[in-house]
Amino acid sequence: MNSPFEVFRWNDSLETGIPEVDKQHQILVQFLNTLASSLTFHTDIPSPRIIFMELADYAVYHFQTEERIWREFFGDDPMAAKHKNLHNDFVSQISSLQNNSEPLEVILQDVVTFLTNWLTYHILESDKQMAKVALAVQSGLSLEQAKQRINQEMITA
Repeated sequence: MNSPFEVFRWNDSLETGIPEVDKQHQILVQFLNTLASSLTFHTDIPSPRIIFMELADYAVYHFQTEERIWREFFGDDPMAAKHKNLHNDFVSQISSLQNNSEPLEVILQDVVTFLTNWLTYHILESDKQMAKVALAVQSGLSLEQAKQRINQEMITA
């Protein structure tokens, strides 16, 4: 699933420190780049629609993985519930894009724009914050101590 065109380039600054999450983020970025490449170069194999469907399915799988990991560290904390709501919003938005009646190329361009923006925010902000808190809890801090420390770090960063 390598793409000659990268709309979203993976680098070490995107890593959360949780290998399973990082590996799945890389795959999501590969899907995005493959979709963008397919649109840019008008390739038909694999078709943009198939890539989009596979990306949507993989995103749901990824969200399930993240939610399982976050549940280990956060339990029923509101921070985890808020993060899960972000996942639900993503699924709703993708579903809305899938059911759009505009021409496929227009829909897929909207998808690429949406995914680029969403992945940037989700990985760099939301997932990084969740991972930092989880790793702080893993190092021995209480959940509340970890949240306070990471919130402070993110404010001063």
